[in-house]
Amino acid sequence: MMKRREFLVSSLATPVILKQMFAAENHSSVNYQPATETTFEFLEVKGSYYSIGYQTGKQFGSHIKKLIERRADWHRNLMVKLGSQAGQKRSAEYVQLTKKHFPHILEEIRGLADGSGLHFNAVWAMCIKSELESLDDEPTGCSTIFHKDRKQMWLFHNEDGHAAYSDIMFVLKVIPPSGVNYLSLVYPGIITGNGPSMNSCGIIQATNYIGSTESEIGLPRYVIGRAVLEAKTLDEAVDIVTMEPRAYPYHHNIGHLGEKKYYSLETTPFVFQAEEPQSTYFHTNHLLFDKTGVYKAEDEQYKQTSSLSRYKVIKQELTAISSGTQAPADYLKILSSHFQAPYSPCRHPLDDVKGATLGTAFFDFNQNTMRLFRGNPCEATAYSRFVDFKLDTLG
Repeated sequence: MMKRREFLVSSLATPVILKQMFAAENHSSVNYQPATETTFEFLEVKGSYYSIGYQTGKQFGSHIKKLIERRADWHRNLMVKLGSQAGQKRSAEYVQLTKKHFPHILEEIRGLADGSGLHFNAVWAMCIKSELESLDDEPTGCSTIFHKDRKQMWLFHNEDGHAAYSDIMFVLKVIPPSGVNYLSLVYPGIITGNGPSMNSCGIIQATNYIGSTESEIGLPRYVIGRAVLEAKTLDEAVDIVTMEPRAYPYHHNIGHLGEKKYYSLETTPFVFQAEEPQSTYFHTNHLLFDKTGVYKAEDEQYKQTSSLSRYKVIKQELTAISSGTQAPADYLKILSSHFQAPYSPCRHPLDDVKGATLGTAFFDFNQNTMRLFRGNPCEATAYSRFVDFKLDTLG
């Protein structure tokens, strides 16, 4: 086994030159668009899975390095965890399970690291951060509202994360070998699928972090979220979300635009439960259902602060509009609320609390669109800082 000091040093070393040259010669052309006042940076990539990762890393490697620099203590702690004897053993099992079930995702991560000029371990550590039991200085969170009536079906989602990501998030459109193209809001250094996403088969996904004080040997949650993006049917997406073994709890908002179906699906390493709401429904970052709610390792401190605070605000605000005629602006207004800040639906950093709303997604099941608002919804909705992505443009 590699000594700890050797492991940590090698984890930040650049890849070999020959591998970089090979990747550079074999990746397909890319379509890049810089960020504007209203839109995120955008990159379209295609090719092999390794090439997809490599192109992404080459374009956004500076963002990944900037994130590591901004969160130096956090990333250093991740590397220490990964470099420990227990961390190396756990990581090896996560790698083997990913290789067994989704080898293409592992290749994509390798390409992402190589394209960024970073060692695989430096990126892999961020992709299994929860499973390493290396809790963030402040765990991420998200707030989600679903609405369905006889005429409309909408899903709204605030994507919350550390403020260090605020100006470096980007949108990735991927044309993979499977033929199922997809679009996703991406955190630099982490594989796609954690942010709001939509694929060419009509599958949509947005996820909510569930805090846990323990992790198990199983498929990492980000690997599962990424695998969903190439699902051809809603049943296949659900099968992926619920496949065993699972390493960490997660909440998936899974839907199909064409079929006008939506599932709120909670998983723990041991059980799962799916619900299909038929009216207005909402979720933050703690377990709500009978089967999953008995999970003993849920992070109660996180639940009692950030998650329950936002949950109570949304519940109260929804009561105020339940008797009237609903419009998307009503729900976006709720997600723009600063009540109970800094643990409000619309997150802004305050003193030692570093959480921020990085973007907001609005899925319209009738229009087959995903609208992405850039930054905090309180400002993005007021100044129309958004872009619409239509399902038929992904095919």
